[in-house]
Amino acid sequence: MRTKLRAPLRVFLPDAPPDPPSAHVVRLTLYACDSLAFSYLPLSAGRVTDLMNEHEALEFVNTYLQNIAGGHGLVLRAAVIAREEICAVGVTGPRGDPKRRTRTLATPVELRVGPYDVRGNIHVVPGSDPIASFRSRLAMVPLTEATIEWDAPDGRRIARWGTVVVNRLLVDWIVPATRDVWPPEVQLRS
Repeated sequence: MRTKLRAPLRVFLPDAPPDPPSAHVVRLTLYACDSLAFSYLPLSAGRVTDLMNEHEALEFVNTYLQNIAGGHGLVLRAAVIAREEICAVGVTGPRGDPKRRTRTLATPVELRVGPYDVRGNIHVVPGSDPIASFRSRLAMVPLTEATIEWDAPDGRRIARWGTVVVNRLLVDWIVPATRDVWPPEVQLRS
């Protein structure tokens, strides 16, 4: 048991500037079991995944929260969302530290996490089993060239991301992909 809990990872909307101001910033869309949250994150570590694995919660400051069942939304001054409530996070912005990259093989997978169907590439050491690699990682696992699909009141929604970080602990199932990760017929709506 830890003697000291880390503070939540702080994210914000553009009207609340990053601290420090010179930090690189990535845009996040958080996919919780019943809602979406939109915000930005000052990148203070080498990779977004590392930050998410180091913190038990995300503190959203001046964020927009939208219910996926009804589509209604509201702006919140602050909300703390525990990692155990986060199914996935779509990330847009600069890639992680190039010095931390190693030679990997991108392997397409499909998975179900909460109400979301996710397809993307998991990056594994050549010759290793991608499913076993996924299951042995820390809680938050990145997938590249990914799509997230979910049912909304006005029909099926699909969002495409360069990177999606999924909460491995909430994944219902994962299998090798049976089709291209980004099917050409996908009409994107977010």
